[in-house]
Amino acid sequence: MVWAVLIGVLVVVLLYILWQMDLLDKANKRLKQQMAAREQELLKLQQAAYQLAEQQKNVLLQQLQQVPAATVLSPVELKMCQLLVQTLPLLVKECCSKAITPQQVMKSQTQRLPDGAHLALMMKRHNRLTTLWQNNTMMSHLQLCTVAVALAQEETQAKAG
Repeated sequence: MVWAVLIGVLVVVLLYILWQMDLLDKANKRLKQQMAAREQELLKLQQAAYQLAEQQKNVLLQQLQQVPAATVLSPVELKMCQLLVQTLPLLVKECCSKAITPQQVMKSQTQRLPDGAHLALMMKRHNRLTTLWQNNTMMSHLQLCTVAVALAQEETQAKAG
C-alpha cells in the first residue's frame, strides 16, 4: 500500500515536471521568435542608417567641392575633412556591426595614410571639432563631419571677406 502511494506521488511529480518542461519549451520557442524578429528589425535599421550615411556623405562631398582652393584650412586638413566625410558609411557600418567607436574606425583608416596623424591635430586645433571628437559616438561623428565641412566653408568666407 505504501509503495503504491509512493509510486503514485512519483508519477504526479513526474507529470508536473513534464508539464513545466513543456511550458518552458513553449516560452523558449516564443522568445526565439521574438529575438529573430528583433534581429530582422535591427538589420533593417542598420541598413537604413548605412543608406542615410551614404546620402549624408554625398551631400557633404558636394559641399566640399564648393570650397575654393584659397581656403584657410591647410591642404592636409582639407584632406582629413574629405576622409571624415568619405568614411561616413564605413564608420556607420562598423559601429553598427561591431562594438567599436568612431575613433577606432578612423584610427584604422588614418594608419594607412602618410599624413594620418594630422586628423588628431586638426581635432585639437579647431575648438568646434574637439568636443564632437571627444564625445566619440556615432551621432557626434556625423555632427563632426557636418561641422568640419561648415568650418571649411566658413573659413573660406572669412578669408574672402
